[in-house]
Amino acid sequence: MPAVQTCPDCGDTGWKRTSRPDGSPAVAACACRDGAPAPVRLEDIGVPRNEAERARFDRFFNVSRPLERAKGVVYKWADSFPDVKGGLLLHGPAGVGKTHLAVSLLRHIILERGISVNARFEYVPRLLREVQRVWNDPLLIDERRLAEVTRAEIVVLDQLGADTGWDKRVQERFLYILNRCIQGNGFLICTTAFPLEAAQQSTLADQITVRGVSLLHEACRVVPMPGEDYRDKVINPGLSV
Repeated sequence: MPAVQTCPDCGDTGWKRTSRPDGSPAVAACACRDGAPAPVRLEDIGVPRNEAERARFDRFFNVSRPLERAKGVVYKWADSFPDVKGGLLLHGPAGVGKTHLAVSLLRHIILERGISVNARFEYVPRLLREVQRVWNDPLLIDERRLAEVTRAEIVVLDQLGADTGWDKRVQERFLYILNRCIQGNGFLICTTAFPLEAAQQSTLADQITVRGVSLLHEACRVVPMPGEDYRDKVINPGLSV
């Protein structure tokens, strides 16, 4: 027997078709989503407390035109959600504000726009350790922990390729998670300090494999964030030697 639809406006998807003032088609949250409780704190979806307290678009310092453009892209995505196509891949060196913008995106959608959406923030090295509780057996996956991520409508994967130990087993584990996220039809917001193209240093493909980078290109729009470490150059310049 087919499932009975409880909301005729959206067909139980949570999103309904609408239009912008210019008549172009758009998507908006359906009123039936109001029954689902939205998180009142970003910490509830995995955001570290320090990032949850300080990360917002109006606190992002536009120290260069490329970073100002990156902020504009991320803000437009957050302000247009769910009427967006694909996710975002923020890449640039340490300290340019990648995580700040990713958390600002979550804040704008969930707290400022008040949209009830299933979202998760995950620091990738920690996630890999948590879903693989038994390191000696790569077949044992913590499915309950993994489901928190792969069933989310917005998944922030912070610091792709970070930490050490990205051997073949870890790479395969990450590809499994990435595939599950993409197949779940959620939107990926990813950050990485690794370059996407060959350079003197390791690339992201060296860490998560060429296939992993290819999957990210399929699921995300690349947002370059070149620049210097803001923490080093502005916040604590006296620490530089």
